[in-house]
Amino acid sequence: MTRADRTTPDTFNPAMKAIDNLLQEEFAKIDPWASRDGLMAHAEIEHANVAQKSAIFYRHFIPLRQRIVVLLGETYRKYFRLALAHPSRTRNDPNAWVQRQLQSDIRSVLEWIRQWYILACEGENDGVRHVGTVEFVPASTVSVSIPTTVPPLPRPTSWRAPAWLFKISPMVGVGPLKEKHVPANDSEERLGEAHTRLLLNGAKRAFFWELGAGIERVRNEETAAAGAIRVEASNGQKRGPNKRKGWQQRLKLYDCMRKVLRANPELQGMEFCAELDRRHAQPLLDWIQSKEWREGLTWKEAWDKPLLKPKIRRVRQEAQKAS
Repeated sequence: MTRADRTTPDTFNPAMKAIDNLLQEEFAKIDPWASRDGLMAHAEIEHANVAQKSAIFYRHFIPLRQRIVVLLGETYRKYFRLALAHPSRTRNDPNAWVQRQLQSDIRSVLEWIRQWYILACEGENDGVRHVGTVEFVPASTVSVSIPTTVPPLPRPTSWRAPAWLFKISPMVGVGPLKEKHVPANDSEERLGEAHTRLLLNGAKRAFFWELGAGIERVRNEETAAAGAIRVEASNGQKRGPNKRKGWQQRLKLYDCMRKVLRANPELQGMEFCAELDRRHAQPLLDWIQSKEWREGLTWKEAWDKPLLKPKIRRVRQEAQKAS
């Protein structure tokens, strides 16, 4: 651990917690909207002919995937900035460290994608269940009893996608196949286990392609921005005093003035100068070299000089700010 890490408050762990909280909060906003969109997609798909179903599905899904990628990309940005600010905590490999922080969230998104596929195709999944159907009658009120228990759905891994969903396109992550391996996609029939797995793996692959491109852009932006920061600031070190001639004398005068003001913050003018005389405060070297301050001059006498009065007032203010 660096000296800066030992002497400054530990903001690293609270910052990590805050970033994760922000991610969960934003995802909690997306999830209900995505479920409603999945049900809307299912309603459209049910009333469309087979040739249109695939287009409807991906018209709903692609913007949703893009929104998730943007959220994870911005989360990567927050983690990456934190890693750059604390190199000793991330072993000087910010990208690898951030990737580790995002692993569990990415796994959750991949399972969530599978569940959305099921919802859009079937109208229900582990999180959204169908409890009944009512006929729409204008200007009437209907009620549906909600059962306290519902039969469990088959395991998500046993789900088989409809044939119309299969598509060969980089947009969905499925590349060219030999003609004999391409299933017919013009029917409501179900794909086999292998083609369903190929379809879902393609969805994961397309997601990783889009996420990887987004993360690379964020990393390049933040690395370029970090390179423009002064080394003193990036190391967590404060800038030292201006080391021009007479700087030590200036600091001593600041220190003397601060002691006077701590004893009586209201002291100003002639009374303030009298207290500096009592403490044998030395004037600034600049004043001596410019011959504004002659040898043997007291602070009370200097206060009566038009050129020195504003300078004494200014140095008093600087001493207060430096404290």
